[in-house]
Amino acid sequence: MKYRQYLMTETDRWRLGRLLVSDAARAVAAPGVLGELESQLEESEAMLSELIPDDVVTMNSTVHLVSETSGARIVCTVVYPDDVELVDDGVSVLDLLGSSLIGCEVGDLVEWKAQEDRGPWRIAEIAFQPEQMGEFHL
Repeated sequence: MKYRQYLMTETDRWRLGRLLVSDAARAVAAPGVLGELESQLEESEAMLSELIPDDVVTMNSTVHLVSETSGARIVCTVVYPDDVELVDDGVSVLDLLGSSLIGCEVGDLVEWKAQEDRGPWRIAEIAFQPEQMGEFHL
């Protein structure tokens, strides 16, 4: 697998860093997610929210995924753990899928081991990215 640099907004990187050290995160994170997410944060390039490209998955982004093996399609929104129940098709950034998506770009492939169709899943589209809409506070 080739090395890639994740892109994140400065706000997402800061908030996720704070989340990773919280007791709440350790209580609800899927096994291995905290370490993986911490590596992603360390390897990421932080950008001002206003400069993040439209094709990068940021927090609260809604993405369309397509299975490369079956062609199945799903839609999900990457959210903080406390917001999962508040958002239709919400997936926590502390779940395997959510942590795999954050910082990725349209066209990237992600694995989703909890799903019967393990993938790989291609990020086909970002239907909503807060930064695209000028919503820099989400």
